[in-house]
Amino acid sequence: MICKPKRIHPIGVILTFIKRLKDLVLPAIFILFVGSEGMIKTILTIGFIVLIFALLVGSFFSWMKFTYRIEEGEIRIEYGIFVKKKRYIPIERIQNINESAGIIQRLFKLVKVEIETAGGGMEAEVGLAAIRREDADLIREVVALHKKGNSIQENDEQQVVENTSFRMRVKDLIITGSTSSGVGVVLSAGFALVSQLDDIIPLEEIFSHIHIPEDTSMTIYLLLGIGILIIAWILSMVGVLIKYAFFTVKKVDDDLIITSGLLEKRQSIIPKNRIQAIRVSENVIRQFFGYATVYIESAGGNLENPTSSTMLFPVVKKKLIPQLLSEFTPEFTWQNNFNKLPKRSMRRYLFRAVMPWIIIAIPLCIFFQPWGYFSLLLILLGSLNGYFSYKDAGWSIVDNQLVMRFRKISKTTVFMHKKRMQLIEYRTSFFQKRAKLQTISTTIKAGIAGSRYLLKDVEEEDVRKIEEWYRVEK
Repeated sequence: MICKPKRIHPIGVILTFIKRLKDLVLPAIFILFVGSEGMIKTILTIGFIVLIFALLVGSFFSWMKFTYRIEEGEIRIEYGIFVKKKRYIPIERIQNINESAGIIQRLFKLVKVEIETAGGGMEAEVGLAAIRREDADLIREVVALHKKGNSIQENDEQQVVENTSFRMRVKDLIITGSTSSGVGVVLSAGFALVSQLDDIIPLEEIFSHIHIPEDTSMTIYLLLGIGILIIAWILSMVGVLIKYAFFTVKKVDDDLIITSGLLEKRQSIIPKNRIQAIRVSENVIRQFFGYATVYIESAGGNLENPTSSTMLFPVVKKKLIPQLLSEFTPEFTWQNNFNKLPKRSMRRYLFRAVMPWIIIAIPLCIFFQPWGYFSLLLILLGSLNGYFSYKDAGWSIVDNQLVMRFRKISKTTVFMHKKRMQLIEYRTSFFQKRAKLQTISTTIKAGIAGSRYLLKDVEEEDVRKIEEWYRVEK
């Protein structure tokens, strides 16, 4: 038991200082590149240096005043420079303990521990920026044994049996990176960066000195666009490889321990009783090659992960998912037989998928001829997406488990237990009522605000079956 107050490692001073320094990046850029000249700029620069020194001193005293201990079934935190604050957190409220290790922590063989609690709000209830691995293991051990109604002594040796494990192969890691949807994120970040640099660096003046021949063909611009996409794809792939390198899943007793990361090693421990649902996602590319991504939807969450959606298997062959679920989450049963939607639902799916593209294509065809005619391809793609959204949609009930399958762009299958479902709703619009169709909405207690799933245009008779199943007690 950690009864005596302990501080985090002294390197925590530097970590706290770096964290606070990030908020001064934009003011620093303003002073160096945009600020006034002469005496005013000198005063601003001196003030900025003084502020940095104050942050460093404040980080040191914050470290000095911050202590933690485990006592009488509580994690007790004391902190505050001028006003001493105390926070006592009952162990039974703890939902999850996450570990990570950035470059600085790994240099000193330390870990960062974040403790999430039920109703913890927008961020982790407790954050220990740099503690020894032994202390992190002891905290987890004390919490686990306390929840089981046991007690622990400081020198007791506990034996934990690892039931099963999964390690991501290099081949699957490459597939994860090459088929990820992070290209859009990279492009968005690039455009945002350029827009910010435009206020600091005179990009227009620089580009004005670059001579582009007037007879440059559309092929050149097309090749340039393809080159930008390839660079964005490579950067996205590298980011995924760094994030999910050495990805492993271990099942220890009733906990799932997920570890990954190259530069920053992260570890999440998900207790069995926190798992609210299993979600299987197949984007278009991965579905074509027979791969899927498996997520755990769990209770809790914070600002960094508001949905509390954790990857259980970043990329895995779909045919292996039934076996993996039986090993790691046996309470969820894979299902292949689904009740399909009625044929009269198809026209509604096609209409919703095509109408936005028709609205976009009409003005493009009128005002941007002849290139605007290419927008008609969007209508074709929308029609295909609507058809496959209808074809893939369905539901299934096996004992106390409801399975819903639907598609927006990626195909999604959600496995939910009746006891984990917080709410189930049925809605009928005017046009659905004429067609005797309804929309089913289910909500589970996952993340900060919960997770909600919709299945549209279900046969009224099927809706009654689901409603009856949900109301009947086990």
